[in-house]
Amino acid sequence: MSKLVRVGDRIFTKLEMNNPGGSHKYRAASLIIEAAVLSGEITPGLTTVIEKTGGNFGLGLVAACFKYNVLVELAVGLGCNKNKRELLECFGAKLIGLDMLAAGASPKDVVHHHLKNQAEMGKSYYYTDQFNNHAGVEAHRYHTAAELAHQLTEAGAGKKLLFVGCAGTGASFTGLTLGLKDHGFDVSTVLVDPSGCDSKTGIFLQHRLEGAAVGVCPPFLDWALVDSRSYVERDEMLAAQRWFYMQSGIFVGNTAAACLSAALRLAAVKHNKETSLVTIAYDTGLWYRDLQNSLAASAADRELSGCGQTL
Repeated sequence: MSKLVRVGDRIFTKLEMNNPGGSHKYRAASLIIEAAVLSGEITPGLTTVIEKTGGNFGLGLVAACFKYNVLVELAVGLGCNKNKRELLECFGAKLIGLDMLAAGASPKDVVHHHLKNQAEMGKSYYYTDQFNNHAGVEAHRYHTAAELAHQLTEAGAGKKLLFVGCAGTGASFTGLTLGLKDHGFDVSTVLVDPSGCDSKTGIFLQHRLEGAAVGVCPPFLDWALVDSRSYVERDEMLAAQRWFYMQSGIFVGNTAAACLSAALRLAAVKHNKETSLVTIAYDTGLWYRDLQNSLAASAADRELSGCGQTL
């Protein structure tokens, strides 16, 4: 069970970054793999799991597959997090389709090519297909949310909640919202998008919130569960990341920090004064260099300013 931490009077964050594989994505990965092994769709030692991923789901798959002696092959975009790509290989995953990706193919194209030609390649693949596999919603509704509900009750959070989250596939947002409602909480929700993006209408710009606004409308996001929207700038995310570390000693990832930024704003709104705000630490900030890069840029600006004063 990942820990729940409380910062300030009413903000609670569940540290899903401490799951095996380093993120909330382990929840879906482990449920999918366990079910496929039990059903016989995966034969340990013979079947190879294949997936397209930006990193976190792949790391979750590697952790989930290891105990079953199941190999993992992943199509990871060349622009994805370099640290994650390298560690996926260190932990035993094979990154496939590099030549295809370099030539302009998408990770989806790579996976479909391998599935189509698996017999010629001597492979027996099981495609976890995270963007079409409803097990992700179930993992968060029946497992993550059940833990969270117990933890919130133990912490005296009260029944009125405002859940502030992001969406890639939308599985965690939908699953957690439904699961908390299942446990009797009065839940309102806020969906956080990077500034300039709109996950509902399919507007996606380059941004630094990995796992949110991933280039497709979230297939598992039930928009009827989204009560309001919030947009976060990079500088706001960085400020919240620093703030949370100073409050808790925990360095959360960019997407988690964006949700915290929105939660801080919302906590100051008068009609939320009796509401507990809940966020998820999807992964750790150690994956990303945005905070360090921002400090380096500030130092460079100060140096240039100092040079200007001496001319």
